[in-house]
Amino acid sequence: MNTHVTTVCRIGQGHACCRYLGAGPSGLECFKLNGPLRDALDARVAVGTMVARGDNCEGRDGAALREPS
Repeated sequence: MNTHVTTVCRIGQGHACCRYLGAGPSGLECFKLNGPLRDALDARVAVGTMVARGDNCEGRDGAALREPS
């Protein structure tokens, strides 16, 4: 798995896991740069209906999350 996903996104670490990490058609993606999805995820965190609550970086291109690092 990509080092960024494990150390920055913190996949599998409960509330520390980045709320914007998700699965897309090509694999893992960052939804922070996608306005409508970002807003929906932020709203769910605000009302406590998500486990992943982190906001861990400035956002990434999805390809960067799938490349080995």
